[in-house]
Amino acid sequence: MADHADNFDVADVAIIGAGVIGCSVAFHLARLGGTNVLLIDKEPLPGSGSTSKANGGIRAQFTTDVNIAMSLASMDILDALEDEIGQPSVYRKAGYLFLTSDPARFGAMKNAAAFQKARGVAVEVLDAAGVRARAPYAAGEIAGGTFGPRDGFIDPGALTNFFLREATRAGVRTRYGAEVTAIDRDGSGTFRLTTAAGDFRAAAVVDAAGPFAGRVAALLGVDVPVVPVRRHLLLSGPCPALPPEIPMTIDADTGVLIRREGSRVLIAYSNPEEPPGFNLAFDPDFPLRIAAPLDARFPAVGEAGLDIKRSWTGLYEVTPDHHAILGPVAGVPGFLVVAGFSGHGIMHAPAAGRAAAEMLLCGRSVSVDVSALSLERFARGEAIHESMVL
Repeated sequence: MADHADNFDVADVAIIGAGVIGCSVAFHLARLGGTNVLLIDKEPLPGSGSTSKANGGIRAQFTTDVNIAMSLASMDILDALEDEIGQPSVYRKAGYLFLTSDPARFGAMKNAAAFQKARGVAVEVLDAAGVRARAPYAAGEIAGGTFGPRDGFIDPGALTNFFLREATRAGVRTRYGAEVTAIDRDGSGTFRLTTAAGDFRAAAVVDAAGPFAGRVAALLGVDVPVVPVRRHLLLSGPCPALPPEIPMTIDADTGVLIRREGSRVLIAYSNPEEPPGFNLAFDPDFPLRIAAPLDARFPAVGEAGLDIKRSWTGLYEVTPDHHAILGPVAGVPGFLVVAGFSGHGIMHAPAAGRAAAEMLLCGRSVSVDVSALSLERFARGEAIHESMVL
């Protein structure tokens, strides 16, 4: 471990990125007995990057083993922490409802539900009447859908704040306004981080820099294929026509999804043509592209109008196969990547933080098999295919 002569600039573990992922790693390190942990971020405040822009969904309705395992593990962690976190709850089990008008797509949904049930996921297959009972606000033809009662929403800021509060209470140190500009390793394997807030040394470094994870890894000459992709979240005007709580409701035919945000409705849609880049400008044409599918499927939301001034953009941190990279980097002992969650960062943060902490302290992830998420999968040609990407 590192020399502790100067406790302020030497750490056993330095975590780059104080969003929900980095704070989860810090929290779980502290809970598992890790000491001398330093959490650093380029922003002046924690959780103010992509975490603050996130939609906050959590679901186990996936079609890959590792995504399902990560979601179920995260749900279990959140359930176990519920009393400690207190009220208001950061995890609301309002459900995820996928619906379709296409019989062939409905057949694929039923197959996916069988796959999920075999892996312990609570999921219900609904016929058209069942969908309409759960989503009376959904218009148009409906062949059927699926509903996950344990799915729902996480408050990104509240979860991040809980992880950070408990980590710092346990002794984790923080440095903000500390953008990392260089990383070097000396002959003993100790990392030296040059930042805007001074230099730090650490025996191990965690790259939890979200959409900037590729840039951080490049400082060590490591190719981490994580790119930023802009996503829009639109807020409707007041919408009293919908029930006060609804599931995250996804029109699988168009990709438009809605959920409640107080008296309003939050609307999301992943534009498949969006180019990678650190572009956070709001596209004024974006609402026009989703107007027709929104009005057709959720007319009451369309009638409520869009409050563009309250809408926003954020960045997904996307890998080539839309799965996270979680694990050590071959040839760079002590360097761990926990990034590239491709829109699943909030929901998988609890499990990812624990898995990373276990790797650092125990040499491997004990709680979840995350071997499929290794960086080396891309070189091996073992990319993972997930068909339920939002």
